[in-house]
Amino acid sequence: MPYCTIVEFEWNDHISRAGFEAMMAGAGAGADVAPPAGLLSRIVGVDDTAARIVEVWRSGADAQAFAEQTAEMTGQMPAPSRVVGFDVASYQTA
Repeated sequence: MPYCTIVEFEWNDHISRAGFEAMMAGAGAGADVAPPAGLLSRIVGVDDTAARIVEVWRSGADAQAFAEQTAEMTGQMPAPSRVVGFDVASYQTA
């Protein structure tokens, strides 16, 4: 069953829009980088108040494996303001 994660970073004293963009570039999250195993979709959006990363994984186990593989790097990043994960009831693409 697909699994979705949503991670939000609100702009504050620890992270700014420019800081987030630098963090994403350093994490190899650009369009020219191959996606991690099990990732079906990744949407990154930025507005005046926060950045949001929405990912759909083939399974919760794939999301967990990615989190474990990147734990050292993400442990050096500012803490997100919100993290949500849930089983996907419907997943459609056009």
